[in-house]
Amino acid sequence: MKKNLLLLLGAAVMFFSCQNESTEAEEQAQTRTEAEIAAEEEILSSEIEIAGIDEGDDAIQMNAESEILAQRETKNQGLTFSTASKSTSAECEADIEGFAASLPETVSVFTKLPECIEGGGSFAALDIDDGYLAGLDIPAWCADLEGQLTGGTFSYDVYSSYEDVSGLEQSPGVPLFENPNDFDRINWLLNQNIIGTESKSEEGGIYTFGHLQWAIWEIIEGTGNNCTDDCDFLSCDPIDQWDNDKDNNERLGLELVAAAEASGEGFVPQCGQKIAVILASTTSQSLIITKEVPEKEKECDDCEGDVDKLTMEFDWHYAKRVRIYQKYENTCWGKKVFDKVLQPGEEFTIEGVNHDGSFGKYIYIYIGDCYYTKIKTNCYLNIGPGYEKGVFNVISGTSTHGGELCEYVKPEPTKCYRHWTCYYYYKYCIYGY
Repeated sequence: MKKNLLLLLGAAVMFFSCQNESTEAEEQAQTRTEAEIAAEEEILSSEIEIAGIDEGDDAIQMNAESEILAQRETKNQGLTFSTASKSTSAECEADIEGFAASLPETVSVFTKLPECIEGGGSFAALDIDDGYLAGLDIPAWCADLEGQLTGGTFSYDVYSSYEDVSGLEQSPGVPLFENPNDFDRINWLLNQNIIGTESKSEEGGIYTFGHLQWAIWEIIEGTGNNCTDDCDFLSCDPIDQWDNDKDNNERLGLELVAAAEASGEGFVPQCGQKIAVILASTTSQSLIITKEVPEKEKECDDCEGDVDKLTMEFDWHYAKRVRIYQKYENTCWGKKVFDKVLQPGEEFTIEGVNHDGSFGKYIYIYIGDCYYTKIKTNCYLNIGPGYEKGVFNVISGTSTHGGELCEYVKPEPTKCYRHWTCYYYYKYCIYGY
């Protein structure tokens, strides 16, 4: 009996002890939440205490025009390609070598016939399950006339069309491609969106996928080695349309060859355009697919001149309206460069609106209706990816004379470095550096 009583007493002590621990944890969590809310309310309602850092020459003045959202004047960025797959900016440097390095050595491909569309489509379609070239119903073109293309799974060797493929052989002493140095012309053709357009010759006619495929063969295999008989697979409906109008179809194909010879020599696709990828095989017909040309990764520079562009993350738990201002052309008057309700973790980009595209010495940030903080943008501080100011993290940026900003190197942090709760517990903390 005494033993049972002791057991009951022990269980009761454990129960109340666990209850106390649970209650204490809940109270601590509630205290932290209340402190965080109080911190937010205080920092957003106490403009005077923080605004002291903006007295004197750094003070920003507002007028009626300050609330008009300003945007940087757009200028003609230069080179564009009217017949390319996408517009191309001269600011973007194509990474042809990096693209070649990213290609796999081999790839497993499932080949199939695509939906036959005279005004669109391609010669073949491929499914690639994984890797850099993965995709379904990938448009493909035949790169040579040797072998046969049938439905099924095949393995191919992979090459960029700007690699040297002159050493590839169909069999000992027999080159895989008769004209391996002419893939620049193929790349030019594949970037013209030619299918479905009308010939400008007197005879006229509409270019189809068959004319483009015939032109590719003519360029790679050379005159006299192209498809001349039983070429019905180059047309849709009726099935023998190509052979019934052979002379006219070959004329349209030769027009594309002539255009590629005239304009495609030395062609190198730019950012956003298509680059041909060669899938080489000695057991089935070699193929061509395309990928978009990537942009070359820019090397960073220290901040020089003034910052002119910033991408930042809003690192807070609640959605807030954020307004950002800069001083306009070294005056004291503010210009609004950003105004949006930001969601937690949302990234956003701002650009300077001075004549040189810069922000000047600072950007001034308001959250809700209250001033929050400012960020130095005159390159006296090498801000860059990794720089944090309160609840704003710099993701990337550029400067007027230095280009892409390098990663920020943090000094030793202070106890008041990061979040608004710092302000709550350390009343005179200034955020960031």
